Amino acid sequence: MNIATQDKLRYADGEDEMRDWEVRPGLTWRQKRDAEVLRSMSRGTMLVYGDWGSGKDLFGNSVAYMNKYYFNRPVLLDTPPRNSFGLYTPFDAGAMMAEIRKMAKKAGVVGIEETKDEKEYDEFITEATRKWALEGEGYVLLKNAVVYLSELRRYCYKRNSGNKFNKFIGSLNTQVRHLDMLIIGTHIHPNEIDEYTFMQYANIRAKCEWSTTEPDTTKVKVAMRGIIGADFAYGQNIMLKPFYYYVNGRESHEFIGFDADPSNGPVGNRFYDLWKSKNFVNLIPVPPKEV
Repeated sequence: MNIATQDKLRYADGEDEMRDWEVRPGLTWRQKRDAEVLRSMSRGTMLVYGDWGSGKDLFGNSVAYMNKYYFNRPVLLDTPPRNSFGLYTPFDAGAMMAEIRKMAKKAGVVGIEETKDEKEYDEFITEATRKWALEGEGYVLLKNAVVYLSELRRYCYKRNSGNKFNKFIGSLNTQVRHLDMLIIGTHIHPNEIDEYTFMQYANIRAKCEWSTTEPDTTKVKVAMRGIIGADFAYGQNIMLKPFYYYVNGRESHEFIGFDADPSNGPVGNRFYDLWKSKNFVNLIPVPPKEV
């Protein structure tokens, strides 16, 4: 039996890819406590669901924004926010898939878009996405990032499971640990989201309910599974005791808009000012015109 000599062996020495994020200095005790809670759900795939007007976007946008503020993480959004959100990267699944196809063409993979073999296409998308995310331009874009998909049904609708975006998001979900990434997706009914590309990876599930006792506040029941210390393991049926997380949209915070450019528009200091909502509680009243 031939045994490879030591000079032919390759080793993966160097710094660990997974790291714990440094917290912004100078936080108040309340912010430090909030940062510890957000750290506990900082990696993986999160499903945010609830009825119309239950505060899903209020919770999702605030989690994405606070990860940027507390831990200096890059944020990708599939819907343009208001100016108060500050710096972000547009999440364009179509452009990303075009980059993946371009990378595949360079690698000599030809005609994959025309294949009629669904299994072959799935394997191609999965492997090409993995290489793009871990070795290509996607690594720079997604490493340590928070990806917020405000309309998850657009990508992972169960009744249209064969669409290319569904397969792409499913492939990204397999890489969240390697990239220290958090993917957040919102929808009203979880049973409408594809089980195989999203639901089975959703180790964090957040159910939103508009508070009847606290004005302008969403009450979020957060349940996490497969938690082991600061990490998680897929496939293990380990459930932590759910906890409640509250977000007040109208309360003012001096840190909101910290990296916004005033020349691009008004900068507010409430969580309501982070995105353009269709909910009545978030609408800015317009003064009546003089008669």
